[in-house]
Amino acid sequence: MAIPKLIHQTWKDERVPPSMRAFAESWKINHPGWEYHLWTDTQNREFIRTHFPDFLTRYDSYPYHIQRVDAVRYFQLYTLGGLYVDLDFKCIRSLAQLLSEYECLFGLEPDEHCKNHGRERIICNALMATVPKHALFKAIIDELATCDPPYNDRNNAVLETTGPFMLTRVYNRCRPEDVTLLPSQLLYPLSLSEVERTFQNGWGEAEHMKLRNAYAVHYFAGTWWK
Repeated sequence: MAIPKLIHQTWKDERVPPSMRAFAESWKINHPGWEYHLWTDTQNREFIRTHFPDFLTRYDSYPYHIQRVDAVRYFQLYTLGGLYVDLDFKCIRSLAQLLSEYECLFGLEPDEHCKNHGRERIICNALMATVPKHALFKAIIDELATCDPPYNDRNNAVLETTGPFMLTRVYNRCRPEDVTLLPSQLLYPLSLSEVERTFQNGWGEAEHMKLRNAYAVHYFAGTWWK
């Protein structure tokens, strides 16, 4: 089974900020003929209500909106398959050939992020691609239904319940052989600190060199934690 040629992105409504519109267009331009769906908050909730009504109460009860934004992408990819990508991601070159070779694919965050959080690896949920009904996404959905750790820190609460830390935890537990983890150089070539330096000082030779083999670059806009 092939990953469907379907791109998912999400924003609170259809009025995507100008700073992110060009990023969204970069995915359409590099993937001609692919179906594109921008999910709004209203559509996201309706998707859960229609397809996963048993999860709706938990979905509505999340204390932070980003938890709903995180959670629904797993359900949509499990149901429909395709490529989910955050709006602060710029596509440099097409992933079509790459995605045709795998059934389920994620990218690893830069080593700097792992060191900052004291973790061996972090699997990011800002870009994910899968065939429908993949077993790992079923395991993620099962985790979401029961995961409610009492974290007092807002960032850790999000990361551990619906974000990359939760995703990494489920992957480490399942160890699925048909899931591909791409090295950070391909999808996350720049760390958060490197991205911030480019905004302050402009693009240097080192940053340009890091993009040579990359398919995309994540700008870590962090609208929920900044």
